[in-house]
Amino acid sequence: MSGVGDPGRSLAVLTTGAALMQAAIMVASTAGTLMFADVFGDRWGGAPATGGVLGVAAGSIALTWLMARTGRRAGLLAAYAVAGAGAGTAVAGVLVEPLLVVAGLFLLGVGNAGSLLARYAGAELYPVSRKGFALGAVVWAGTIGAVGGPAMLAPTAAVADVAGLPPLTGAFLLALVAAAVAALVTTGVRRRVAPVRRDGPAKAPLRLLATPTVRIALVSMVVSHVVMVALMVAAPLHMDHHGHGLGTVGTVISLHILGMYALAPLSGHLADRFGSRRLLVAGLSTVGGSAVVLVGADHLSGSWFAAALFVLGYGWSMSMVGGSALLVRDVPAAEQLRVQGGVEAWVWGAAAVATFTSTHLLALGGYHLLATVCVSLVGVTLLSIRPARDRHAPGPVAMPQGRSR
Repeated sequence: MSGVGDPGRSLAVLTTGAALMQAAIMVASTAGTLMFADVFGDRWGGAPATGGVLGVAAGSIALTWLMARTGRRAGLLAAYAVAGAGAGTAVAGVLVEPLLVVAGLFLLGVGNAGSLLARYAGAELYPVSRKGFALGAVVWAGTIGAVGGPAMLAPTAAVADVAGLPPLTGAFLLALVAAAVAALVTTGVRRRVAPVRRDGPAKAPLRLLATPTVRIALVSMVVSHVVMVALMVAAPLHMDHHGHGLGTVGTVISLHILGMYALAPLSGHLADRFGSRRLLVAGLSTVGGSAVVLVGADHLSGSWFAAALFVLGYGWSMSMVGGSALLVRDVPAAEQLRVQGGVEAWVWGAAAVATFTSTHLLALGGYHLLATVCVSLVGVTLLSIRPARDRHAPGPVAMPQGRSR
């Protein structure tokens, strides 16, 4: 690697590692949900995914602390090594004790935190006018792994069955291989691919809310992510209740993930062209619109259900790229690592609650109740951020000295 002097090659390494890690977490999370629902009932089906989300929240803080001291490369290598250990723990959970699957997903979540933070490393390689592009490129990398991961549920189950192992063991073995390869690829990242910020004392997490920029980004990203995660985690169980097999479940989840990642470069272009705040509101509105459609999930055909989940994924993409662009454009460089890690922790901490709650709401009132709660949450959020957005509306598209549009 030639590092910062050759941003295209550096970006390629970051995106490859992120793609592999997304494959690991998505296939493991989907398999864990199905396994726990079968062993403990629908109410507890979200427990493994909740462990994974909590792992991202904890990993966001721990990895940004490590990166601030040793650089992005060391942080990413540590993340993917922990993910590999998590996949191995999940395999032991299938064979020995189901509760180990939750611990395994937590460690895989730490690895996923590394792949998510990689988008900020990519953005630091490019000038202000191209940061949206770089963010979108790293998010797009998830298309390869995250779409392919769930689609591998049925094939890996067949391989495990031939080997005399429980079918879902194959999903966790695939996650182990993906995490190991991600770590190997990431050794090609130069140690100082992104600037290391050590100056200034660490700020308390609540201080992140002190500025309108961070507050708008945080609230929008939290709500978009909470709604997307809640509806996605419950989708396999909803489909299973309607008689769909592993192949169909994997295909529908893959389409949803395709919406999340495949159009991320478009989201990055829109952020660069029209401004991050506008993209945030558009993304949150799209998430809410798809949730409105999913209120009638019991009456939707399989194709309409899949289409709504695809749109839900793209709404999430716009929100996450728009919010991330705000955090790399409007936050002082010396504070970016702390702010990025803090925001990721808030986003994924809230998503952990949503993940666990989603299957309980599904058991209580079906997908209809879950989607209705999500619609209400988005509506309240749009009303709450609109005054702030109007007061701090972006100026003309061409803004001086790297200020957000």
